Order: sequence, then structure tokens, then C-alpha cells
Amino acid sequence: MRTLRYFLPLIFFLFVTGCIGPLKVDYKPGQIPDTSKAKKPLTILLKPYMDSRTGVDPKYVGKINSTVSDIHDDKIVLDRDVAAFVTEAVKTHLTSAGFNVTNPPSPPFTKGGNGEGDAADIIISGEVKKFRLDIGGRDEIEIELATRAIKGGSTSSPSGKVIWEGVITEKDDRYAGVFGNSRKSIGAYISKTLSRAINKTIAEININIAKGDSSALPQNELKPAGETHIPEGSGRLFITTEPARAKIYIGDVYYGLSPLSIDIEPAVYDMAIRLEGFKEKREKVAVRKGQRTELEIKMERE
Repeated sequence: MRTLRYFLPLIFFLFVTGCIGPLKVDYKPGQIPDTSKAKKPLTILLKPYMDSRTGVDPKYVGKINSTVSDIHDDKIVLDRDVAAFVTEAVKTHLTSAGFNVTNPPSPPFTKGGNGEGDAADIIISGEVKKFRLDIGGRDEIEIELATRAIKGGSTSSPSGKVIWEGVITEKDDRYAGVFGNSRKSIGAYISKTLSRAINKTIAEININIAKGDSSALPQNELKPAGETHIPEGSGRLFITTEPARAKIYIGDVYYGLSPLSIDIEPAVYDMAIRLEGFKEKREKVAVRKGQRTELEIKMERE
């Protein structure tokens, strides 16, 4: 009993420290690009993303306005700078897709000087413009990444030709459920939302690589592992909904339950998405020849 009395303060200290310490997010890429048909493996030089948010700590994510079971603090703070976390997540996603990813070597830029080599097919850089998750009655998240991809050559002398540059924004909100939030659920929510933003970024880069250099990547863009080749003269429409198993109608024709992948004639289509207990969603979507169009729908309760 006396021994337990000595250890109780230490146990309490470790518990409190664990509940107020920074959040470590285990990033999972989710959907992965298929680059198996590339004629050569591409090397991407990934420069660190910069944090262009203003007035916040580099590790700050957002506010906590409701109970989180194992965080006794009023804010979410990562265990590292947000920009560093995003850069590492982009690297993980690209590597999982089969790209050779290197970091910028230190000057002087000599081939192999940092064990990473000098040549690169593509050079990617970017900014974290928004990265926010506020926990409350409904959790609200917003991640916005600005990315620029240019044709490589060497790290010291890139070609400067822009392959793609743009901004991808992912916004979502949710009710945490009867069990509320925890470190694990918050980390998973951040990872899932960031994964969607990175996946869309890679898709845009992939499309433009294929347009500009047929030897680089196949023109059927981003797709899940195991997905078949798009038939000649068709386009592919891939629809996911949250929740899943919504009924998908194109025109007045029922095509199946989400998630759904269909190959159809290139055109602009009017779609209806229906799920019992939720408001009907209507979308207009353009399907392009030889390309994969992805549509993500978040259903709203009636």
C-alpha cells in the first residue's frame, strides 16, 4: 500500500502529461495512384511545404470547445510544425504510389552529394494556406494546399516549365457521435481530410504530366489498385458517398449503389443521389474521354 502511495503521483503526472501533450497524427494515404503503366519510374524532388498561415503557432491546428476524453487542453497542437507534417504526408503518399521521392540536397549541388542524387523528373513545392480543425458540437475541418509542380532536369538547374499549379481545398464537418472525440479519432479525421487533399493534388499533377509527356504516366489518371483499363471511347465515373450505399441515378436510369465505378460515353450528365433518411443530392458532372472523373458526395440528413 505504501509503495502504491509513492507511485500514485507519478501515475497522475504521466496521465496529465499524456492528456495535455501535443498530438501525434499517424498519416495514412488512403487511395493510392496507380503508376504501374509508366514507361519509366519518375523521380520527384519534394521541397518542404511552407506555412503561409498568419498569426498562429506553426504547430497550432485549432480550438477544443467540447470534451475530448484524453486531451485536457483548449487547443489542438501537433507534435511538429504543420508544414513539416504536410511535407512528410505528401512524401508518404507519393512514395506509396511508386514514385522515387528525394529531398533537396544541401549546396553545392553535386550529383549524389547528399546521397540523394541531383537529377529529378519533377520538382514539387507548395504552401499550407489553411489547416484548421475546431472541435465542438460539430467538428469543422478545413485544409487548403497550394502546390506547384515543374518539369525537372536537375535540382540546381530545373527547366522551369510548369506542369501544374493550383490550390486544393478540403472542407468537412461531422458529429463526433455518442462516444465523443479522442486523440485517435481526431488524428484519423486530420489524416483522412489531408489524404483527400493530397490525392486530388497528385491527380491534377498526373493529368497534366500525361498531357505534356506521354512517356511519363498513363492518361487514365488516379485510380484504386486493381482498377481496369478504361475502354476506348469511354470515360470513367467513380462516385463515393458518405454514408455509402446511396442509390445513383443518371438521368432517370438507376446505375447502382455507391461506391460505384462506371464506364460511359463522354458527355455532361445530370445525376441524382438518393439515400433513405437523407436529402436528395443533384449534381451535374462532365465525363471526359479516356479520363477518370471522381465525385465525392456528403449526404445531409433530412
